[in-house]
Amino acid sequence: MASSTSPARTDHGDVEHHGHEHRAVVVNGVSSDDEPSVEWGWHGHYPKVAHFAGFVVAAICLIMIHGNHVGKEEDIWLVVLAVAFFALSLGAIIRNRTSWRR
Repeated sequence: MASSTSPARTDHGDVEHHGHEHRAVVVNGVSSDDEPSVEWGWHGHYPKVAHFAGFVVAAICLIMIHGNHVGKEEDIWLVVLAVAFFALSLGAIIRNRTSWRR
């Protein structure tokens, strides 16, 4: 048997709280029922860091072209990957800036 203060699982998998009322904490439209980390303060994404990282990876791919490659196949792959990372990062920035206009 569960004590009166510990949560118990119901038949549907929901947590049933005995002895106290459970209230969800909502921060910026995100509920602690959906994301428990909201309740203790760390919750969020870092889109600027992700965009910057995409550009850094693209630059590293282009820097890696200078190397001891005998054939050009490696260079082609590095350029294609660099263009892909650059395009994805730039596309994400453009989508974020124009998303409120739709």
